[in-house]
Amino acid sequence: MGAHNISVNYLDTYLETKDLMRYTSSSSVRVTILLCLSEGLQTMSELKKETGISSSTISHNLSDLEKRKITTKDGEKYHLSPLGRIITLNLIENIKNNSVVSKFKKLWMDHDLSSIPTPMIKRIGDLHNSVLIEAESGEIFKPHETYQKIISGSKYIKGVSPIFRFNYIDLYKKLVVEHEIEVELILTQNIVNQTMGGIDGQNLEYLQDFMSRDKVKLWVIPDVKIAFTVTNRYLSLGLFHENGNYDSTKDLVSDDHGAVVWGNQLFEYYRDQAQKLEL
Repeated sequence: MGAHNISVNYLDTYLETKDLMRYTSSSSVRVTILLCLSEGLQTMSELKKETGISSSTISHNLSDLEKRKITTKDGEKYHLSPLGRIITLNLIENIKNNSVVSKFKKLWMDHDLSSIPTPMIKRIGDLHNSVLIEAESGEIFKPHETYQKIISGSKYIKGVSPIFRFNYIDLYKKLVVEHEIEVELILTQNIVNQTMGGIDGQNLEYLQDFMSRDKVKLWVIPDVKIAFTVTNRYLSLGLFHENGNYDSTKDLVSDDHGAVVWGNQLFEYYRDQAQKLEL
């Protein structure tokens, strides 16, 4: 099936379902009720207290939602029907995705997103509880300083890096030696060459010892246009400009569980493609 046929099929599906899409998302009152009910059964008084919406407005909308088999009533409590649960969970994902697109426009515009696989783009809403750290006038090292704070308190560090920062060699060494943090890095061949070229004999022995005890694991991939680090508590994500240069002025940072899971899965995606580096 060609791309044209796929787009036509999606258009046909949209035309068939646009009324339902419009109905569930165009009214802030209905959206609010559905979001409240996604957390469990609620009485009319509980819905009124939580939403701040009048009983008559809630009642009118619930009556309409029930007619469409989206909500149902059990005694005095309202809850989502199985159909309503599917609709609401997808509504929540859509809200999260739109939030990430809107909040972090500076990061997405004019940046290369080709290294984020489609399944991860579809779940970009998992990053909605993030903060965009930007290098501003007088604070050009802010992303770098934030990154150092993030990894310093970690139990493990996993990263994908197509960029070289010589001072990170000593930073990672300190974390492994003093705090016994396990480090797993996926590097491009170019960065491996630069790293090995910048390590003296003593540090090379340290690295060989760490790798023999599985404290440090290094992997190699041909090329990648994304730099990110994920720990047990944080995700730190940086992108390249469309012109091919890394944007060191912006770093998306999150301590949200969903973002950390997202980061771990992106790491596993690249580890599956990488080759283990043997010294």
